Amino acid sequence: MDDGPPATTALAAAERLFRDGAIGEGEDIAAFLDRFAARLARAYHRGELSYAVCDSIAGDLWGLLQGLWLDGVAHRWPELFQQVHDAFEAGAYHSRADGSDDPVATYTDPAIAAIVAALEGVD
Repeated sequence: MDDGPPATTALAAAERLFRDGAIGEGEDIAAFLDRFAARLARAYHRGELSYAVCDSIAGDLWGLLQGLWLDGVAHRWPELFQQVHDAFEAGAYHSRADGSDDPVATYTDPAIAAIVAALEGVD
């Protein structure tokens, strides 16, 4: 029995994304990452996960994907995943030297909103 503190809402939401989005039998890594990126974008857009959590997940998965590519593991590049990764990555860099701008609000939020809107139009 686990007597530790309850998982935070963000952690529980992230764990749910991984558990519910596991790679299906016969599914390639690119298809999984595109499907997972859709789930990640929707969770962020609904406020279930913070920018920091999503940026970290997207960055870690991008690193894994890049490593597979460099190791010669053949796969197509996941386009939706790349769009979601780039949206979170854009929020990491201030355009003003003094850091007074909000790159998440300026770049990430509208990009994710557009991605989710496009996904909702497809589903």
